[in-house]
Amino acid sequence: MQNEEEHGLLSTVEECDLKQAHAAKAGGGLCSSLIVGISAKSRAVTALALVSIALNIFLAAGLVRSRDPFGHDGAVSTPYAELQWEKPDTLWWKTAFSDGDSNESSVDELWDNDIPWERGIIALRKDEARRMGLPESQPFPWDVEKSIYILNAHHILHCVEDNLSTCYALQRNLFISLQEFRDGRPQSIDYPHLLHCLDSIRLETMCTADDTPRYVPLNDVHGFRPGDGQQRMCRDWNKLEEFVQDHDPCYRYVYPGDSHVSNLERFKFCPNDSPYLPRIREHFGYPDAWMPWPVVE
Repeated sequence: MQNEEEHGLLSTVEECDLKQAHAAKAGGGLCSSLIVGISAKSRAVTALALVSIALNIFLAAGLVRSRDPFGHDGAVSTPYAELQWEKPDTLWWKTAFSDGDSNESSVDELWDNDIPWERGIIALRKDEARRMGLPESQPFPWDVEKSIYILNAHHILHCVEDNLSTCYALQRNLFISLQEFRDGRPQSIDYPHLLHCLDSIRLETMCTADDTPRYVPLNDVHGFRPGDGQQRMCRDWNKLEEFVQDHDPCYRYVYPGDSHVSNLERFKFCPNDSPYLPRIREHFGYPDAWMPWPVVE
């Protein structure tokens, strides 16, 4: 069983081994900075001028920037994948994922196979991560210039479907717990994991602070729940998936449930023409003809 104190994709030993290997091949480096001194008076004048310019630009932009009918500012993008509130969406109280009147196996199939819970792990170049203002993260196994990150939206999906990003316990959390309750089976997910996932959803709900006022159906309107059929604007999930694909870390969740498999084994599924294949073959002792695809488990 994996040590619960290790919450990363790579174990402490794996991370240290990789750092030593990278250091031996790439050598170390030092960063330096240049500090330009100016007088306190000059700094104050410059700061006031910059604030004034920025404020005027902001006000001018606010006058000419178009807004969508739902009140979202289409010109504002997220700082990482550059997503915008641009995709129309319709609220429904019940969806195919929550239709209790449908066949249970159909609902189980959706939760098991239609949620991209293994995705969202990405490899960013370190200089790109620095420009984004991100903290230092665990190293990408095959490139000293890259680090591994997990997109927050996928972390929430992991909590809903599989607790991959917190301690990689290889067990679905909330949905599995509901399945077990429904089927009268003993609970296999421990209470702290479930509480963490519920808390993550709470935090994300409060952080997003969706201010869409959901209408309440009139008494003579039957068959509808609050918000049914109501329009709103969302970010485009497909564009987030494109961002993930552009930063593919060669990760595939193979050997599910096998606690003896190192996560490093799951980082070897690069494209067959990847420049990382020689390093992967060397690390695992594979022959020169070895290819990641098709996957052989």
